[in-house]
Amino acid sequence: MATENDSFSARLEKTQFNGWNAYRLTNGIVALYVAPDIGGRAIQLQLGEKGFFFVNQDLAGKVLPAEQNNVKAGWANYGGDKVWPGPEGWTGEDQWPSIPYFTLDGSKYAAEVVTDTPAEVAVRVTSPPDPRTGVQFVRTYHVYAGTTRLKVDQVMRNISRRQIRWGIWHLIQNDAADAHDPSKPNPDLYMYIPLNPHSKYPQGYYHPYGDARHPSYQLLHGGGMLRVHYLYRVGKVAADTDRGWYALVNGQKNIGLVENFTYFPEKEYPDGAAVETWNNGPGIISRGPWDQTLLDDPKQNPYILESEVLSPYATLDPGEEYSFPVYWSATSVPNPVRNAVWAGAISEPLTGNLANGQVSLKGVFGVFSPGSLVANFYNVMGEEVGQVTLQAVDPREVVRLDKSIPAPIGAFRVSVFVKDRDGENRGYLGNVVLK
Repeated sequence: MATENDSFSARLEKTQFNGWNAYRLTNGIVALYVAPDIGGRAIQLQLGEKGFFFVNQDLAGKVLPAEQNNVKAGWANYGGDKVWPGPEGWTGEDQWPSIPYFTLDGSKYAAEVVTDTPAEVAVRVTSPPDPRTGVQFVRTYHVYAGTTRLKVDQVMRNISRRQIRWGIWHLIQNDAADAHDPSKPNPDLYMYIPLNPHSKYPQGYYHPYGDARHPSYQLLHGGGMLRVHYLYRVGKVAADTDRGWYALVNGQKNIGLVENFTYFPEKEYPDGAAVETWNNGPGIISRGPWDQTLLDDPKQNPYILESEVLSPYATLDPGEEYSFPVYWSATSVPNPVRNAVWAGAISEPLTGNLANGQVSLKGVFGVFSPGSLVANFYNVMGEEVGQVTLQAVDPREVVRLDKSIPAPIGAFRVSVFVKDRDGENRGYLGNVVLK
């Protein structure tokens, strides 16, 4: 009998990606490319052959030195994901002056393979020490067998002889170009941020940059969800969400990325936010001491939707470290996303109707593990009275459930979960009390 690891075991290799030296971490479902020479970033994440991240083709294969990547020469924005100290600002030593910032964003990171087994592969990248901020970043990318859920360990180390106080600011530059015509923006790219019902902001979020009437931002579900529609017009919002996730969906490719993190309600955050999002595009924004004009030119100002997660502030004495891991889960899912759970992303929540001895189950999901969709039936006392395998599932295909099956005698409720190829329960996608 084949096990899950036989089909979807983890593998690691040194390779090239767009001309850059890279590590490829894969399990046959997802592939992550980590490029140590250009800021230690994950330059691309793929689900099957479909990529999520923006990659700057004009810089393909180039590794620019500091004299070509600075305030005067301009920012070499390679794309992919990155980590910075927060908050951003220009009026004090407790603020990071933003990109271009060669040491942490553009320099060569040290790299090492820390795990290479069929169950898990992992690569660690370490930045040079940065005397100005006192920070050194260490990130470890983990890919596991049989799941699209990846872990990114993020460690901030104080390499100075003074006390420092920063948050870890992690961001992904998501590709926002039209999949059919890259000279245009993607009309079907959305980000979903569940909002804190006890938010300190009247709408659950606020606008650090851009017009407060920006049409990209819309509240859904009675104000419980912020939907961000990518438009080629500059804007940024920040939310003190306490839900521990956001989702990014490219409707043209039917792919979605869920990022998970831990929220600490008792702690202070840079910008007063756990999640931020930036629409790259033309417009004028205030940088505090000055205004910045962003051009209407996709070559200089490309189609990018940034999704950003911040940690709380960490006060570190010399030699101390602070860890703030995040998790990425890729799947095939259409717009909209209503919720994200351990097993997958929920586009249309599970419904179940009982009539004439038949149960009709419907829902649309994206799953994070291959296997089967299974229905468990229970009576009013919580005793299991039946189990039915509904259909095969794979993260590379949207799960569209629309099936009628005989109802077990005494069925009161039904739950649907993902069973992996080893027969293990990977999490529930929905639960319905039958009526």
